[in-house]
Amino acid sequence: MDWQIPLLVSAVVFAAFLVFRMRPAVTPRARERAAALAVATKRIEASKDDATRAVALADAADACAALGRTNRAVGYYLRALRSDPRSARIVERTAAGLARRPGALERLMWRHLAAHAWEGEGREAALAGLRTLERIYSKRPRHRMRAQAIAHALAALAGAADAPPSA
Repeated sequence: MDWQIPLLVSAVVFAAFLVFRMRPAVTPRARERAAALAVATKRIEASKDDATRAVALADAADACAALGRTNRAVGYYLRALRSDPRSARIVERTAAGLARRPGALERLMWRHLAAHAWEGEGREAALAGLRTLERIYSKRPRHRMRAQAIAHALAALAGAADAPPSA
């Protein structure tokens, strides 16, 4: 009988945890966000081109981030960045949506920067990604050197844009 009481207590605590984690959206604000997520998912399915699909994916990611579903938000942001890799606006929305999760944002930005070219049409998105990484690293004292290195890369890219093309 002595071992059954702790087992019962742990089962009740586990059940309470599951109810808390799987709770439905009960507040009016949460219901609005859940409705926005449903609308965004329908827009994702109905989208015809990559740009509108990326915007719909970013809307769904914003709704997930507002609901506290960070892992789903990361997935939607990743899909949005893959749908429109040249959009600096999608990169900025990703940075705003995942501002409270700098580790996830850092991994996402590095994946995006590694997968796409930094020149031509993708230049603005690359600059936005580098600015995001610089902000992340400048907040952490032990990563200030990384922030400085990225600041130098940003300055070099800005200087390359101002320089006349070589013959």
